[in-house]
Amino acid sequence: MIYTVRSLKTKTFFGLKVKLGNIFFILILSFLICCSAVSYQQMAIDSPHDLISIEDSLVNTGLNKKNQEALSIAHKNIGLIQMRKKNYVNARDHFSSVLNYSYDDSIAQYNLFMIDGHLLKESGKKEKLWDAIEIYYKALKLDPLNGEPYFFIGQCYQSLGNKDFDLILESYQKALALQLSVELKEKVEVEISLVSDREKKLKDFWK
Repeated sequence: MIYTVRSLKTKTFFGLKVKLGNIFFILILSFLICCSAVSYQQMAIDSPHDLISIEDSLVNTGLNKKNQEALSIAHKNIGLIQMRKKNYVNARDHFSSVLNYSYDDSIAQYNLFMIDGHLLKESGKKEKLWDAIEIYYKALKLDPLNGEPYFFIGQCYQSLGNKDFDLILESYQKALALQLSVELKEKVEVEISLVSDREKKLKDFWK
């Protein structure tokens, strides 16, 4: 008995002509690639440190757009965590890494300005306080609805001279008129109350 082997028909798949017997393999491969991209995206949100731990391996094997996005998200999330902890130098490293994958990321750019402002402000030196104010205004241009920069501008004015009530109160009131976290809003309200009370006592003293 003679057996004949039928030639496999071909079919167009992703613009290529492939044998039907190979389509199953291509589908599996495509599925795995898609799942890998999705898993990295999810890891960037749920476990950003785990994703960053394999960053070098991903870079060495070549990054596609989805993996670049995942690494950008991971660095951004870690940077925001470090900002809340006031670990500004560490946060700066991560936001700088974000710009390696997404050079026009406004969140990273905003936070880099805020970090520079914070580090200058922490020095307490007069000239650096003025530099900090200038940098906070640059951050404000990137996120004009965010009242956070005005709060720190007010803090700088207080450090420069706690009797400059007009500048201090104006900054805090502008911060309060914009978007603030609940925690920061409470701080602003407390500062306004304290500064207003100090201003009133000083005026009463000179009556």
